Amino acid sequence: MPVISQLLRTLRYAYRRVARPQETSVYDDIARTLGRTRLFEGVPRSMLRELAEVVHRRTYRRDQILYFEGDPGIGLYVVQKGLVRLFVQDEQGSVHEMRQVQEYGVFGELSILGDVRRLETAQAVVDTEVLGLFSPDIRTLANRNPRTGNAVLTALVRYLAAGQIELIRVLVERDGPVAAMRLVDGPAHRPA
Repeated sequence: MPVISQLLRTLRYAYRRVARPQETSVYDDIARTLGRTRLFEGVPRSMLRELAEVVHRRTYRRDQILYFEGDPGIGLYVVQKGLVRLFVQDEQGSVHEMRQVQEYGVFGELSILGDVRRLETAQAVVDTEVLGLFSPDIRTLANRNPRTGNAVLTALVRYLAAGQIELIRVLVERDGPVAAMRLVDGPAHRPA
């Protein structure tokens, strides 16, 4: 038995010496990217490093679809490298580009909140690397470290609230305050 224990210790030591520095630099790179997004502004670097460990890195080739309009969504994406376009198709099949998301941009954020279908199709414009953060990952992070989970959820709430405030501002300018508030408040007060 002591020989097996010695062998396991030696293997663990070798793993840490060979694999860990590479993992550490990957996680540090992801944490740097997350820290440069509007979404995670103000989240401490140490917490971003913990978040980096549950993020999924994905690579897409030019013109490859990340997801389609109407697909179930369980998370958001951050563009680490490349460019993603978001578009919708009308009833006649015409494609309407809504926006392009560059490096450090975030998209798909509403789907992290629950059972939300994708509102648009996401497509890589060039070879692109994205970081995916999904609802189960946030739960895992919150279970491992509640302070970090809380910081991430707080950042997400602030980000979504800023978007809501901007939407209300645009609706008020376009339709006036009463119509805008009816549009915004209406869904929350409809019977289930």
